[in-house]
Amino acid sequence: MSRAGKVTAPGRAGELGRARLHAERAVAELTAALQAWGLWADSVRERAEQRLAVTDLDDQRVLSDPEYGQALDAGGVFAEALRAAEAVLRAGGAGLAGNAQVGSLHP
Repeated sequence: MSRAGKVTAPGRAGELGRARLHAERAVAELTAALQAWGLWADSVRERAEQRLAVTDLDDQRVLSDPEYGQALDAGGVFAEALRAAEAVLRAGGAGLAGNAQVGSLHP
């Protein structure tokens, strides 16, 4: 029995709906994580600009700063995870929307 008091059987559309809800939550959480990383990386860039005495927005020296480079690289993991979670929603759209046959592993 589901939390809503409705009877659900494994493999039915209700379970697929739960799976989609989890995937949607993952996308939301990973989006927030990517935004938080961006704010942190921006603070690392600002410190590098201060350290290098950069005053011109066109000054590219900050891009060669090792600490800033590591901060930028760290964001790749968050971006990759977000792309994967979004792909789950796209790929499972038909099946996760409840169009799967009962008892089937495939939509």
